[in-house]
Amino acid sequence: MSDENIVSLIFEDSDDLDVILNNSETQSIHTSVLEHGLITKRFLYLDFKGEENYEIVNYILDYEFNHSIELASQEELEQLGEFEYEFLPEKVKEVNKVISSKEYGLFSYPTTGDYYALFIAKLEDKKELLQVELLEDEYIPYKERFIQYFY
Repeated sequence: MSDENIVSLIFEDSDDLDVILNNSETQSIHTSVLEHGLITKRFLYLDFKGEENYEIVNYILDYEFNHSIELASQEELEQLGEFEYEFLPEKVKEVNKVISSKEYGLFSYPTTGDYYALFIAKLEDKKELLQVELLEDEYIPYKERFIQYFY
């Protein structure tokens, strides 16, 4: 699967695809995806140390509102907001336990910085999302060059 196909699984809107694939200002599709994800708030950017307040819960709520779906009950979201963790992937695993019942997952897009770029996508696309090396940087551990799904 090509980078372009991965982009279409993350950004379903054709306008988003046009912006990303035709962005002549960036050096790569990878960089264009990160920039567009930040601008459109399609990605949730979190420091490796974790989140402040209820950033993941608020991101889920925004996603639910924008897509007219329910990924978690109010009670489940409250529990996620109060979840204590040492490392962010632990909380992402908990989120995935909750939203996987609705056939969605919280994925991590590869970055070169000290932050996570998280996004929600359909689990039916999981296999395709996880198989393409998106970041070709020999200084980044091999598995972190791919989209990751914590479970």
